[in-house]
Amino acid sequence: MKNIIIGTAGHVDHGKTRLIKALSGIDTDRLEEEKKRGITIELGFAHIPNDAGYNIGVIDVPGHEKFIKNMLAGIGGIDFVLFVVAADEGIMPQTREHFEILQALGIDDGIIAITKTDMVDEEWLELVQEDIRDYVEGSFLEGKPMIPVSAKSGENIDLLKEEIIRKCDRESKRIEAPEMFRLPVDRVFIKSGFGTVVTGTLMDGTCSLNDEVHVFPEETPAKIRGIQTYGNDVEQAVAGQRTAINLSGVRKEDIRRGDVIAAKGAVSVTGMLDVKLKIFDSSERMVLNNSRVHLYCGSKEVLTKVILMDRDALSAGEEAYVQFRLEEPIAVRRGDRFIIRFYSPIITIGGGQILDAVPEKHKRNRENVLEGFRMLESGNISDIFVLKTGGHKFYSKELLLQELGMLPETGNREIERCIEEDKLVELEDGTILAASKFQMMTDRLIQLLQEYHESNPLAEGMPKQELQSRLRDTWHIQEDKIILGAVHRLMNLGMLTDCGKTVSMQGFEAVLTPEQEKLKERIAGIYKDAGIEIPKNDEIYALDSDKRVINAIFDRLYKEGVLVKVDPSYNISQEGWNRVAAAARTAGAEGSFVLADFRDTLNTSRKYASVYLAALDRAGITVFDGERRRLPEGK
Repeated sequence: MKNIIIGTAGHVDHGKTRLIKALSGIDTDRLEEEKKRGITIELGFAHIPNDAGYNIGVIDVPGHEKFIKNMLAGIGGIDFVLFVVAADEGIMPQTREHFEILQALGIDDGIIAITKTDMVDEEWLELVQEDIRDYVEGSFLEGKPMIPVSAKSGENIDLLKEEIIRKCDRESKRIEAPEMFRLPVDRVFIKSGFGTVVTGTLMDGTCSLNDEVHVFPEETPAKIRGIQTYGNDVEQAVAGQRTAINLSGVRKEDIRRGDVIAAKGAVSVTGMLDVKLKIFDSSERMVLNNSRVHLYCGSKEVLTKVILMDRDALSAGEEAYVQFRLEEPIAVRRGDRFIIRFYSPIITIGGGQILDAVPEKHKRNRENVLEGFRMLESGNISDIFVLKTGGHKFYSKELLLQELGMLPETGNREIERCIEEDKLVELEDGTILAASKFQMMTDRLIQLLQEYHESNPLAEGMPKQELQSRLRDTWHIQEDKIILGAVHRLMNLGMLTDCGKTVSMQGFEAVLTPEQEKLKERIAGIYKDAGIEIPKNDEIYALDSDKRVINAIFDRLYKEGVLVKVDPSYNISQEGWNRVAAAARTAGAEGSFVLADFRDTLNTSRKYASVYLAALDRAGITVFDGERRRLPEGK
């Protein structure tokens, strides 16, 4: 069954609510104050019964200027508008304001209903119709059905209903994939015996009983325990339906109008937005750089600071690239539409579309920043991938697609294509980055290694920990796995060599001078002669004024199997270590042994016996239980 949401728009007291009652049989004014004052204050909801097989939901919005914020909480989720103009008054101030809001929100279809025709004659009605045609000329309502109706007499109500049903036969632009489920909350209440209930227009995706969802922007987990659409209990709700959801695991106090119930990863929580903003042609206010305004997106209202990227002021009819810096986080998706209202007095002045839901903080009047905005507005997806992954932030595939509001299936396919075309690079941990960014990282990494080799010509390579630290500082990378992923990729490309605990440029070979070779032979001889009575490392370092030379010689002797590192203070010749290991096996041949047994077997001091046993434990040659040692099983 096809699901359609229509919304009313128009000036206060032009008969929107009465018209919806005539179409649906439902009075959408549910508040006592609304009935007392005779005007709509809050959003009202109805559905239009029909035999065409459509679920037609209706959002009736308030027309009074004081309640525009309530109108904005519901109008953004509609498929098309029922634009209401009273025949006895024609186009009025809120008619104009609502019309500009509809255009800014990207509403692209509708029906014009001229109400209260029972109050005017034919000649006057023709004048009103002509006035409306002139007003909507060049807009999305030009050429759309215009139907004079009377809710009082019933004139043309059936005709209007037929036109609504015909209008429902349009291709839905909503995404129905369950992983994209999101419902902006416009009401939250407690229902006795059930608990917390939220209502809203199901914008995208589907939700089912027992689904695990989150309440954004706080990302509070919750579970769906009940679903209603149009007053009926259902097991699943789909995009385009007015939906009530009974949630478990979350309190009423934890949810507000403007929050979003969504699948994990379906929205982005953000404190900044990159947008294209247009000021209404009729606006008498201009927006200055650094102004505070009220931002309305989905059902959310939040204060934000306006940062104009290429100018100091934005006047009526003008549009510009803007960064919003919000005073509290919101949950949105790239491509969402918004409205702004002046801070004080609170009047509607403009609107636009989100280009980047999670941008970096920009500096003003920078051509590269403006080029990025242009790319986000009209570039192809591969260029946008490169733009997003070429900044300071590092992305997984999942996060990149989430921030761009893309379905995983289509998004991953596009990412793979960009990788094949060498526009993107994928590291072994799944990090995706622009090829240009990877090249800059590569250049920096190679520069660091070359500088290290020049300063440490005898070192086999740069310690990995030092390299990670240097790159972390350079690129503000918090996760070592990303750095290691870049290093491993360069190793796979044959540019770097993994030397164990160090990394070197491919082909680099440290060469000892003849004097250093002699020193190396001397050190090897000292340890060979010492046997198991080994010298401390400090005694060896005293043989040369440059500690780096001794470290380089130690590294070579380890690699060549001449020396074994016992602990940070001692080394031993390979022959000496073999004696030590043999003594341990002898001492443990008959079962467990203590330090004194090993000392006597090796015929050494208690000091050396203790050092050796600790090294044997680390090497897995012996096992210590806190009091005695033994040989491992099977050895």
